Amino acid sequence: MNATNQQNATDPTATEDLVRAFYEPFRTGDTTTYDEVLADDWLDLPLAPGQQQGPAGMAAQIALFRHAMPDYTVEHQDVIVQGDEVAVRNTVSGTHQGAFMGHEPTGKRIEMRTMDVHQVRDGKIVTTWHLEDFAGLMAQLSAAADAPVPAAWG
Repeated sequence: MNATNQQNATDPTATEDLVRAFYEPFRTGDTTTYDEVLADDWLDLPLAPGQQQGPAGMAAQIALFRHAMPDYTVEHQDVIVQGDEVAVRNTVSGTHQGAFMGHEPTGKRIEMRTMDVHQVRDGKIVTTWHLEDFAGLMAQLSAAADAPVPAAWG
């Protein structure tokens, strides 16, 4: 661990709890928790098309996801804390009930794999780097109604 990580390291359990709280708005739609878990100058990398940087931009993304999939959930396969960074491997799922990324509602149950790395300083998430399997999601939204959902990855 380098000197910067040692300086910013906190209790691993508290850091994990903080990062887990980041995902609750996806399930609930209540983004007020971002006031407590995200730094005011939080960076989300990369931004979604049209997304603003910062907590307000994330709140708007949550609204889009929840409109498209009101039953949107996030299941963590792994949460790994190392110093001031937390890696999270997820499967997100929901029923496509609203327009999303150019696709009108299909009524299909979808699953998408994601991986995130969050950096925590002074009890707040300051940066999130993420990758989503949007190609797999688009394939599901375009597939025949009886096409199978991808197998879980964990």
